[in-house]
Amino acid sequence: MASAGQVAASGRGLPALHGRIDDPARLRDKVGARATVADSTADLVQALLERLGPEGLARCQGIFSLAFWDDAGGRLLLTADPLGRRTVFYTRIDGLLVFSSCQRILLGLPGVSRALNDGFLAALLSDVVPETDATLYAAIRRVPAACTLAFGPDGDPVVREYWRPDLVPRRRHRRDETYVEEARALLDQAVTRQLPGSGPVVCELSGGLDSGAVAATAARLRPQATIHALTLAPPDGVARFEAPSVISDERPGAAAVAAIYPNMAWEAVSSPALHPIDENPVRIFLAMAGPARNVLNLGWFGMSMDRARALGARAVLNGSFGNMTLSWNGLSGLATMARRGDWLRLWREAAALGRRHGLSAATVIMRYGLKPLLPPRLQCRLNDRRGLPRPASERHSAIHPDFARATRIAERRLDTGHDYPGDTATMRRQWLSRIQTMQPWFDPMIELFGVEMRDPMADLDLLEFCFATPDDQYLRAGRTRWLARRVLADRLPPQVIDETRRGFQCPEFLHRMTLQREAIVEGVATLERSPLASRVLDIARMKRLAADWPRDAASTGFGDYGGMLNRGLHFGRFLRWIEGGNG
Repeated sequence: MASAGQVAASGRGLPALHGRIDDPARLRDKVGARATVADSTADLVQALLERLGPEGLARCQGIFSLAFWDDAGGRLLLTADPLGRRTVFYTRIDGLLVFSSCQRILLGLPGVSRALNDGFLAALLSDVVPETDATLYAAIRRVPAACTLAFGPDGDPVVREYWRPDLVPRRRHRRDETYVEEARALLDQAVTRQLPGSGPVVCELSGGLDSGAVAATAARLRPQATIHALTLAPPDGVARFEAPSVISDERPGAAAVAAIYPNMAWEAVSSPALHPIDENPVRIFLAMAGPARNVLNLGWFGMSMDRARALGARAVLNGSFGNMTLSWNGLSGLATMARRGDWLRLWREAAALGRRHGLSAATVIMRYGLKPLLPPRLQCRLNDRRGLPRPASERHSAIHPDFARATRIAERRLDTGHDYPGDTATMRRQWLSRIQTMQPWFDPMIELFGVEMRDPMADLDLLEFCFATPDDQYLRAGRTRWLARRVLADRLPPQVIDETRRGFQCPEFLHRMTLQREAIVEGVATLERSPLASRVLDIARMKRLAADWPRDAASTGFGDYGGMLNRGLHFGRFLRWIEGGNG
């Protein structure tokens, strides 16, 4: 395991833990008074395993990976946390099993090949969900999220899932207000678990519901402490992307939240210049053991992480997972109603939603109620027949068409159903599989910026509550995110509660890319000298985009330039680096 881990010193086995448990007191109660538990988290997890077995890991709130040698069973147990934010990577060298929570350590060992896994590379480049145990390197596998991997005397691994949320809503209350009361208690509990034990409290604060919920709750929980709230904002005088459906400057909403709390010290963070990480991709390659999916946002986020570190923070609280938990928009509930045959309620909700958005009830039913029940392949055919665009992740991928065909990316996209809507259970399954198979980013962010990211919206108790809550709590009378709007009405201003636009990360992306235009044009040209990049990337299309630079930042969407060109060049630089070039 990585050097940051803990090793227990007693019991029938030897556990090594990398990470943290967010609620050790409750876990200690689950273990029971008869278990001997030392002060370290590793000892506590060992007691849990000895008392409850691998299934007991479902009781662990936190971000962790674990290796446990079981003396009694003569087996090695490797574990990833439920959402896969930390995991264990493993490979074999001359028949010997080698593992670590840091992939880069394995890559540095003699005998470990750096040959790439084409299937994973294509999936990462195209936003398609990869195999659950795959990595970017053919010789290295990972323990899937929420699973244990046991190696017995014969050396063959046995995968066992220890946690899976119920995707079918089963929580039923007679009063709508009961859901609100429970959600508020769980949100308070989730933020309490993530608050740092010492040092300043720093939160991200956008103009939306999720980060506002976290920052406001932190301010309520610690009224005597200063809560530093940081809002990323486009620099003054710099052109940015604008559209009626997006918030391109979140300062007004964030300021409205901060005005409610005397203990909240709010500041906007921006810079017209590039961040150092924008100009040194090798730092990213080393930290991630590969390229980053949203590389353009790293430098943008880096500004607030640098400010948090300057404030003395070791952790920053955010609300990244909120869209899939507390502030779930509820639109997929229309397909669930259609699947159940709840036609009267479906018609009422469709009519109400249509009135809000200028659509007929029939259009809403077809778009959100019936079409999502079709298999993804049929949805795709219908879209093609009507001349509708393919999913954005398909249109704006830099993958070479031949490489896409060789790795079956189009078929894999349809097999998993991602980018095509479904009912609530389907959408949550898709979201969970995407989260659990992402490249683990938790430790790389600490390495890159020196600050830990904590997300109370990913708390498992809160997640399981939200998944168990029926659709009618998320969509009512045409009002989306109905649960979050009611839950947060006691801590956020109406300006934020009633907002229907979505936030837009890095709205000044074209300005940031223009600062690098010369390097971008030159970088794309050098990719043609790379056999690997020429095989993987659509360099001809990238060259056309680099040559035809847009002039109107307000109307230039992120897809072609921020998604296809910038991400494609970042991947290309990584491929050259792997080949021995200078990146």
